[in-house]
Amino acid sequence: MKKLTLTLVLAFIFVACNTAVEPNLEVDIEPTVEISTPQNPERTALQEMLDIANDNWNISSGDFLSSEDVLYDIDFLVQTLEENFPFMSLVERVTGINEPLNSFRDNLTFHAQSENLDSSSFGNLIEGYFYDIFFSSMAHLRVNPLDYHGLWSFDLNPQIDAPPTIIEEGKIALIPVNPSFFNNFATLREMVDLQNFIAEIQGYEHVILDLTHIGGGFIDTAIETFILPNLSEPLYITEFAFITDGVFPTNEHSERLRRVNGNQLIGGSDFLALRNLVSPLVPAAEFAAQHNLTNMNQDDLQNLAYGFIIETLLQPTDLSSLERINWSSRLPLLADNIWLLVSPTNGSAGAIFANIAKEAGLTLVGEQTSHWNSDGRAFFELPRTGHIISMDTFYITDSTGRNIEEFPPEPHYFNRPGMDALQTTLAIIAERAEME
Repeated sequence: MKKLTLTLVLAFIFVACNTAVEPNLEVDIEPTVEISTPQNPERTALQEMLDIANDNWNISSGDFLSSEDVLYDIDFLVQTLEENFPFMSLVERVTGINEPLNSFRDNLTFHAQSENLDSSSFGNLIEGYFYDIFFSSMAHLRVNPLDYHGLWSFDLNPQIDAPPTIIEEGKIALIPVNPSFFNNFATLREMVDLQNFIAEIQGYEHVILDLTHIGGGFIDTAIETFILPNLSEPLYITEFAFITDGVFPTNEHSERLRRVNGNQLIGGSDFLALRNLVSPLVPAAEFAAQHNLTNMNQDDLQNLAYGFIIETLLQPTDLSSLERINWSSRLPLLADNIWLLVSPTNGSAGAIFANIAKEAGLTLVGEQTSHWNSDGRAFFELPRTGHIISMDTFYITDSTGRNIEEFPPEPHYFNRPGMDALQTTLAIIAERAEME
């Protein structure tokens, strides 16, 4: 096996917010200075990767790559995916492409031998075949996903100008979830405006959160704002994960297990790592039998080496001790019914948030979310051309064994014919009111 030059694995993390609020206090804060962009929680972990990426920006897109370098990196990429990417059988089943990794190699090799490729066109070629062959770039399989500043180089969440709205006075309120809450760019003004609105609608029967335009990002701010304040007790979410015996997933599991055993949580004692509580490895078939994962695809299972449990712990916000609300506080919604509007746009962090919200008791309405729900993120560099590849290395199932890339979270209520998610929700609310 060729030496892997770099292994960096990310976990989305969130702050377990311990600030507390009195639910009926009125928020009245006029900020004098806006908070600048919060520090990217992954920035430190990616420093080594960024050093490599910074060097790669110097590669001129007009400089043609040698055929030898391109073919070497194609072989390196295919071998790395073969050993570490756990979804090959799933990709073949879902797309109908026979031996997708061979198809991927053959297509790239054809272009490498018949065209003059510069660095940019080679990266775009890989990205294109990731999208065409691998289930629309499933499991965060991407080329150069980070820009020069350590941020995701593609904007999944375009900004919207849709303020919270009272639909029916004293009864129904709508809160479009601003993309800044998933980009970790929420300003002080946005936070205060939202908390003021939540204070205004305390005691409403229905609060509707619109997530339909959120594609991905980071979920810590959204979890702190919309989930933790509404929990009455700790919430444990259990997932069942499988990996190959490749170096990336086994190293990531070992590191997470070390942190758990040493009681070391990412970021220090005030942080709790999402999907960071893992159990020891068990042979895959034995693990599936132990946990009665009867709906697991057997072809997928044969390609996996080990299984383990991932447990997410969400701690409710303490609402008992705060005398005065400040910009970092999170008010509970205190509604009888909290609705979450979802759509196929919700992938990655959007889909993970939808699943957590469902576990937390919110009612989901809309369409099935997208994929990109996996874990065990790894990054590696193509040694000759310098492109950085990202991929998820954990194959995660629900409690029955169904893979969450293939079967992402479903809403409690699907859109009714001719209606969008909001219209469907309002129709359900109206029908319930008539029955009372």
